[in-house]
Amino acid sequence: MALIFETKVALFTALKAAAPAGVQCTFAETGKADRRQQIWLGATVDDDLAPVGMRAGAKPTNVTGYVDVNAVVISPGNPVDAERAVYALRDVISGAVTGLDVRAVTGLLDVRPESATVETSETTDGAFSALTMRVRVRGRVYQ
Repeated sequence: MALIFETKVALFTALKAAAPAGVQCTFAETGKADRRQQIWLGATVDDDLAPVGMRAGAKPTNVTGYVDVNAVVISPGNPVDAERAVYALRDVISGAVTGLDVRAVTGLLDVRPESATVETSETTDGAFSALTMRVRVRGRVYQ
């Protein structure tokens, strides 16, 4: 659905504006492990398409989908600092999601953070903490 993609683009614009200085924000994963703090958009899922009316012409369809927002923090030495920093990025991401104007995307009804997963580990290069936040997108399109 173009609705989910257009919402992803609007979310990217909001994340770029909200990202703190020193945090790289990209539309897709760059594959570069040398970034100390980074936010990028991941998988997009069109989960549920439900027709809501029977009529001639374009049919209204409720759409529910998901966009994954990922963040990573690499910190020298201390995993507590890395995880604390990734939780700060989680708050930035949540703020960008909840602040998104639903009028910015035609058919968008609601967008909100649904769940978050944080993984932290220590490596020879320091501590690494990664976040995946699942954002639920709901809307109505006519097809």
